Amino acid sequence: MTTENQAEKEAAPEYIRQFLKEPPLLLRNFHYEDIMEFLKLGQLEKFVQDDIIINEEEYVNSAYLIAEGKVSIWKDNIQLATLSKGNFLGETFLFSKNNRMAKVVSEGDIQLLKFERYEALNFFRKKPEKLFNIFTRNIIEIQQKKISNMNIQLLQLKKRLLDDTSW
Repeated sequence: MTTENQAEKEAAPEYIRQFLKEPPLLLRNFHYEDIMEFLKLGQLEKFVQDDIIINEEEYVNSAYLIAEGKVSIWKDNIQLATLSKGNFLGETFLFSKNNRMAKVVSEGDIQLLKFERYEALNFFRKKPEKLFNIFTRNIIEIQQKKISNMNIQLLQLKKRLLDDTSW
């Protein structure tokens, strides 16, 4: 790392320094400079306990990286998941023009980096195609983990229902 990169890293906020040490899954296998440049696209937003960050049925045109704190994901008043630092919300924002599928609520004081579709697409247009391919593979891995988690939850629910004799 050059001294210029070192100075830039030291001047960066703590959450960015942490993400440079251990990149979030969406940015894994990116070069240091690409991680830093992508993170700089994000607009820092702060929320307090029970703030609604994303409304269900909202149009998808952005994604969020959790820089600090935790959020919960809700559908039909059922909590589906809790996500913490380093997790992305809406990671398919570059590909999907659908509406959001769930509501996201803050759990305590949190900080998020908000990434807009247009700016992220411009970032990748200026980079070698290989970087976008890495990004796409990372999204697929995130989606596979979500599917795996949902399968585990579904299996646990089915087991509980089968064990319930009142059914």
